[in-house]
Amino acid sequence: MSENNSLSNNDLSIQIANLLKNSLKSQNQNQKQNLSDSLKINLKLNSQNYALWARMIRVAIGGKSKGLLNHLSEKPPDPADDEWEQDDLVVFSWLIQNIEPFLASNLTEFLTAEMLWDALVVTYSSGKDKLQTFDLHVKANEIKQNGAPLEDFWIIMQGIWGENERRDPNPMTCLADITTYNNIRAEQKLFQFLNTLDRQYDPIKREILRWEPLPSAEGDYAVV
Repeated sequence: MSENNSLSNNDLSIQIANLLKNSLKSQNQNQKQNLSDSLKINLKLNSQNYALWARMIRVAIGGKSKGLLNHLSEKPPDPADDEWEQDDLVVFSWLIQNIEPFLASNLTEFLTAEMLWDALVVTYSSGKDKLQTFDLHVKANEIKQNGAPLEDFWIIMQGIWGENERRDPNPMTCLADITTYNNIRAEQKLFQFLNTLDRQYDPIKREILRWEPLPSAEGDYAVV
């Protein structure tokens, strides 16, 4: 009886091991199949939207497989194996898929996803490009709501301000000066936001400008 129990336990152990092995194999196959799928985000890279595009494409790639994010920043192993090359081709194709065709046609000569990513960083991510900084300031001052839903328009304004602050950060070093500079920028954002709103909000705008102290742009949005 004891011997039969021992044989039965061994058979059960083998069955469990095979089930686990087959389950793991199935998971790996599903993951590989998932990686072979196309990857599309809601916007394609152009000369004006790099910061938002770069964030969205990193999130999308990480959502597929966090390990593949390394292909944006690391050199290929030496020697590169077939699996690495296959994964790199997948990441490269995802990047190309999400770039405007008139730009993508000039980017296919790069050998790896990391080389392509670095080229995009150099081309579009220079914080010293004063022309793009100037364009952001102009856009923040000239953009209008024009009937857009307030929630959607607020997101647009936040995107402009965030990109502007990334390109033109607070230059102060003294804590008091940093605070003063941030307060000045906060007031500018408030004025810009009020200026963008449709005429129907004029009574609220006049009331807000009488407040002492003035609210932040975020506080103003909550009131409106």
